[in-house]
Amino acid sequence: MRSLSTYVATALLYVLLAAPVTTLAQNRIAVATLDGNTIWLDEIMAVAETLPPEYQQQGIAGIYDQLIDEVANSRLAAVAAREGGLDTDENVANAMKMAADRVLAEAYITREVGKEITEDAIQTAYDAFVADTGSRETVTASHILVETEDEANAIIEQLNDGADFAELAREKSTGPSGPNGGSLGSFGRGQMVPGFEAAAFEMPVGSYSATPVQTQFGWHVIQVSDKGVEEAPSLDQMRDQIAANLSRQSFARIIETLRVGTSIEVRPLSEVMEEARQAAQTAQ
Repeated sequence: MRSLSTYVATALLYVLLAAPVTTLAQNRIAVATLDGNTIWLDEIMAVAETLPPEYQQQGIAGIYDQLIDEVANSRLAAVAAREGGLDTDENVANAMKMAADRVLAEAYITREVGKEITEDAIQTAYDAFVADTGSRETVTASHILVETEDEANAIIEQLNDGADFAELAREKSTGPSGPNGGSLGSFGRGQMVPGFEAAAFEMPVGSYSATPVQTQFGWHVIQVSDKGVEEAPSLDQMRDQIAANLSRQSFARIIETLRVGTSIEVRPLSEVMEEARQAAQTAQ
């Protein structure tokens, strides 16, 4: 097993690339100083978050001092690198630019998305959800499942003649709900296979299928006994979900706006891989 020191040293190489944008937040918390310069809590947490689970499970108290030492070591090494002119090395400069671009991009997107995720926006989205009762509709139904259309039609004829649906289900249905009179209980949209769901939601309460409904499981005769609308969860219960949805929508709009007037030309992967292979051979 690799030592904690090895993991921390490796993790520090990725701090600039892996640290969340929250490190840019105001009111940072100091944990130490190095030659009068502050080491911040978010710096050591960024390193801690990259460690394997067995070290993270120890909690911050178990590795606190070592994380501070490693961040200090990283800073000192960075100073030495600049003094040695490494920051002007082409490869190093490119890596630094990529890291800076990533931090700037995340900071920009976080700021722009944050402008749209307001309490008013969350309330408006919640009100729209509550008003859209269709997504919360439920159906209480039973069914009789058989293998052929002819069998299903024969069952419908028996129902037309006054036969009891539950008794027919117990007698003829091949589905697991048969012994229970075909009862499926109540279900909402998206819980049944599409063909069955569409038929059940279209049927009026108290009716049964005028024609058999086919799915991958066989042929169904459906009976609808009730319909309803589930009560909407409270705003507090949905707040995180709504904020996440709004964030995704906002992010998509931001990216779409940034892409206007731009063009991206992509080389075929096979061509890129061949060039990489040739470069590797040349380097040997």
